[in-house]
Amino acid sequence: MLKNRVHPGEFLREELAERSISQSQLAAHIGVAPGVINLICNGRRGISAEMAKKLAAAFGTSAELWLNLQHSYDLNRVAEPTFGRLGA
Repeated sequence: MLKNRVHPGEFLREELAERSISQSQLAAHIGVAPGVINLICNGRRGISAEMAKKLAAAFGTSAELWLNLQHSYDLNRVAEPTFGRLGA
C-alpha cells in the first residue's frame, strides 16, 4: 500500500498555488465559505464525498482522486492493530 502521510489539504494548497488561485476564489467558485477551504488547506478538515465532487468539477479531476487522497491519509494515520490475524 502507498504510504501517504500528506493531508489532501496540502495537495489542494499546491494546486491552488500552481494555478494562482486564492482560497477565497475557490470557495466562491464552488459555493462554500472561505473558512472551509482554509481548514482543508491547513489539514484541520477532511475531504467529504460532497467536497470531492466540488473539487473535481473545479479542477477537472475525478472525485475519486480526492477521496483516495483522504482515505490513504486516514489509513496511514492510524496505528497498526496490536492484535494478530483471526484464525479459522
